[in-house]
Formats: sequence, C-alpha cells, structure tokens
Amino acid sequence: SYYIITATAGHDTTSAAIAGGMLSLLQNPDQLKRLQDDMSLLPTAVDEMIRWVSPVTHFMRTATEDYTIRNTTIKAGESVLLSYPSGNRDEDTFTDPFKFDVGRTPNRHLAFGFGIHYCLGAMLARMEMRTFFNELIPRIKTMELAGDYAHIHTTFVGGLKRLPVTYSLK
Repeated sequence: SYYIITATAGHDTTSAAIAGGMLSLLQNPDQLKRLQDDMSLLPTAVDEMIRWVSPVTHFMRTATEDYTIRNTTIKAGESVLLSYPSGNRDEDTFTDPFKFDVGRTPNRHLAFGFGIHYCLGAMLARMEMRTFFNELIPRIKTMELAGDYAHIHTTFVGGLKRLPVTYSLK
C-alpha cells in the first residue's frame, strides 16, 4: 500500500506541478524570459513553481494537544485544516507573495509539508521538474497559450486537466 501511495502521489503531484509551472511561465512571460536568459535560476524557479501551484491543496489533522497560534487556541481533539495554497501566500513569510518570481530566495514554501509529514518524494519531484524544464526551456523560441486551460475539480490534489499551447523551437 505504501508503494501505491508513493507512486500515485508522486505522479499526480509532480505532473500537476510541471503543468502548473508551465502555465505560470506562460502567464508571466517576463519570468520565462528571465529563466531563458539565466538557466542557473532553474532550482529556484522549480521551487517557485511548486509554491505557486501547491498541488496538494490541503490536509486535515487532529490536534493532539492544546496549541495557540496567532491568538487562536486549538484544543486537543479538534480538527485543523492545513491549507497549502494559503500558507504559500502568507504575507508574513513571503515578500510579495502574490507575485510569481523564478528567483525567489529564500523560498520556505510548505507545498511538501513540514516536519515528520515532509514529503518522501520531495527531492525526486524537484529533480524531475528540473530535468523537464532544463531540456525544454533552452529549446523554446516562442510559446503561448493556444486556448482555454482547465483545472481538475478536486478537493485534494489539484492540477490542470488541459493546457493547450503553441510553440516554436530554436
């Protein structure tokens, strides 16, 4: 069962992050150009794509003890919603959190979770994304949306259902 969870979780989340990262670059052509001009930004660009997309939308947890955060006390036994997209836009953590920035450092996003629940496949996901974009970005001469994109309707792992693009290669 752990193998199935790892295989499906890694596939769905990484493919969602790659597609969402592509959409982010298309919607922010200045950042695509910046990356094309300086491929050394690829590791920070990948983490920004992951932060921006946040493929895992949320998890529910049950508090094991009373805990106070920002003047709100969560009692032991209460359910807590961890909203990754919200955490990844936290204005107390990120400078200009609603801007997609391929050079963002530091980038302490929570898309892979935290602590004992940190994603087992985080390093593999980053490697797969770096490999994909390292091969694609230098080859692109032009790229733009070729129609309407659509998101998968979900409450757990989100991503794109459709992302039509046109492109020309160098």
